[in-house]
Amino acid sequence: MFKKKPQKTIFILLVILGFLIVMQYKIAQTGMKYVSFRDIETLTNRIDSQNFENQKLKDKINSLNDQIINYESAIEETGNIESVLIEDIEIYGKISGVEALSGPGVVIIFTDSERQLLDDENPNNLLVHDLDIQALIDDLVSAGAEAIAVNGQRVIPHFTEIVCNGPTIRINDELYSQPFIIEAIGNRTYLEAAVNAPDKYGYILKQWGLFLEVNTSIYLEIPGFEGYRDFEYMKTKEN
Repeated sequence: MFKKKPQKTIFILLVILGFLIVMQYKIAQTGMKYVSFRDIETLTNRIDSQNFENQKLKDKINSLNDQIINYESAIEETGNIESVLIEDIEIYGKISGVEALSGPGVVIIFTDSERQLLDDENPNNLLVHDLDIQALIDDLVSAGAEAIAVNGQRVIPHFTEIVCNGPTIRINDELYSQPFIIEAIGNRTYLEAAVNAPDKYGYILKQWGLFLEVNTSIYLEIPGFEGYRDFEYMKTKEN
């Protein structure tokens, strides 16, 4: 009988040891957290986005440093920076859209469909709408268009209003009827693909039956914006 007690004691000790091992494992795991592939992808995208923004800031710093060097060189050579400022005015004129520009690009001709209506089909499906023109412009901008005009009216993204007005469309407070001619300066291959590629809005419009023709051109002339730009919310920062 006395020989069995050590065995019981050893068994109890082993149970206690096992319990302590389990508790120690749980404590060690407390600081660990499961991370899903989705979380990893989200964090990776955020890091990539932050790196992209950092690179843009570095490029901006380099650009400003180059500008300072140009100013200093102009002062050393001529005693003033008038010539450099004139160049800056020309650059800002191009960026703002007030300067007439020329270059290669594409010409898009866009009109209502001439096909017959299907049974119970909405006639609006076969008509050109302001949203259609705006969607085409958005795709062109995404493809790198540097200047855009519709029926000779310069389009400034996020500023120019394109609104349906009965059978016509109002652009920069001017009314235009069909055909709607969209001109865009930029890489001809990219701009053409921005309309004709299967995943683009222009391709969908053609599938609906609307007339949409894209032609590339080695030389286009796009006028500058001549209207009045009134900023309702944006003001000059006060020092």
